[in-house]
Amino acid sequence: MIRTTAGCACLAALALAAAGCGEAKRPTANVAGTVTFRGKPVPAGFINFLPDVTAGHSGEVKGFPIVDGRYDTAKGSSPGIYPGAMVIRISGFDGKAVSQWPKGKQIFNEYEFREAVQGGTKDIVVPESAGQNVKVVPTADPE
Repeated sequence: MIRTTAGCACLAALALAAAGCGEAKRPTANVAGTVTFRGKPVPAGFINFLPDVTAGHSGEVKGFPIVDGRYDTAKGSSPGIYPGAMVIRISGFDGKAVSQWPKGKQIFNEYEFREAVQGGTKDIVVPESAGQNVKVVPTADPE
């Protein structure tokens, strides 16, 4: 059997690619905090972190539950977010499950804002204006 240097190099490159070598793993950060509305903790909901592509940020969209006014990106099946410019979207519910609304009735319209997130603690106050003319939207959550 004759081996060439090019053939060995090719096999080595394939082996490295298959093993995932050569790919730099992007660092993630964890953010935790409270979400309040009208001075009270949001009973149930979701907080979503979307990389702000208009600011040149890329990465995976990540969503986390809000339970009794608290969220933590270190928990869940896909923990952490990619630090940088984010679009943050918050949905809030009263926590009293009813048909089609396992998280309960919406207490405000989806609230969205943009901010650079690096990790640490981020407490969020949903403005009173988000609770005006609430458009009820069923969630797709399992009961």
